[in-house]
Amino acid sequence: MKGSDLLVAALENEGVDRIFGVPGEENLDVVESLRQSSIELVVTRHEQPAAFMAATYGRLTGRPGVALSTLGPGALDLVTGAAYGFLGGMPMVLITGQKAIRHSRQAHFQIVDVVAAMRPLTKQSQQIVSASSIPTLVRNAFRIAAEERPGPVHLELPEDVAAEEAGDVPMVPAHVAELPIPSPEASSAHPT
Repeated sequence: MKGSDLLVAALENEGVDRIFGVPGEENLDVVESLRQSSIELVVTRHEQPAAFMAATYGRLTGRPGVALSTLGPGALDLVTGAAYGFLGGMPMVLITGQKAIRHSRQAHFQIVDVVAAMRPLTKQSQQIVSASSIPTLVRNAFRIAAEERPGPVHLELPEDVAAEEAGDVPMVPAHVAELPIPSPEASSAHPT
């Protein structure tokens, strides 16, 4: 199983049924893994509406919406949607591609520090540097996105990590934290 397969399996483990985004060279492994999964890729014309759709999905369902983009300018197009989700308390997970981090034939073409650009507008922003860490990082991203106060979390997946063989890595069980809601009997026991 390669990194992109592990990412998609971790997203399925979180109950993700659709992702909004734009396919590109740096996320082709993820797109191919999505094609073979139960997750629907809703292709948008631009990354910005993908982020707004993910934020709105999060607002309406209470579960993090997911947006996908490539690197550089495409990833930066998610910034406005991230700000919208951050200011509105909407849970969302933004996944951006990136050039290979171990070696790159194209040097620094279109490389922007998206992790740093997202940091002020997200609850957390980090790069995935090892395929075997993907299940833990995805579980953590969804937990952080949904906990109070909900908001966006950003994960950057470099193309060499997406293509990296990960072996058999177990999923981290997803769990929903339920807030205690007093029963009607408990409410009547304490008169106001």
